[in-house]
Amino acid sequence: MIRSLSKVVVLASAAALFATLSALGIAANDKPDATVDFSGGTAAVGVGVTWGKGTLHFRGQDYPFKLQGLGVVDVGGGAIRGTGEVYNLKKVEDFAGNYAAASAGAALEKGESITTMRNPNGVVMRVKSGTKGAELKAALEGVTILMSPGGQ
Repeated sequence: MIRSLSKVVVLASAAALFATLSALGIAANDKPDATVDFSGGTAAVGVGVTWGKGTLHFRGQDYPFKLQGLGVVDVGGGAIRGTGEVYNLKKVEDFAGNYAAASAGAALEKGESITTMRNPNGVVMRVKSGTKGAELKAALEGVTILMSPGGQ
């Protein structure tokens, strides 16, 4: 039963990612302007909270940042670690801000979620994150990214 549910959620994740990327004007073969890596934690019962820190790799420079997020229809908790690609980034100042995210994924013990996010500056992130712990997620999220002092 859990295995069947996991397959359904993974297929739904792939469909949601494709639809979201298409809506955001990002083609599968577009080259990213930057990359990110991050780690943190998540806790949820009904409404989930995510926190962490990461690094934006842009034009040969590394910029530290912090992230805070909120989601709905989350159950579980654990540690997260992820990487991502950043599109439509022209200057580092445009990276920070509030991102609207559409994501769907499932993780049991250790799994992956794919999230696509966009901020008001038009910056788009496609993030793949792994969760260690137990979590089931199919939600819209809000994520705030703050550049760390000395990061700009």
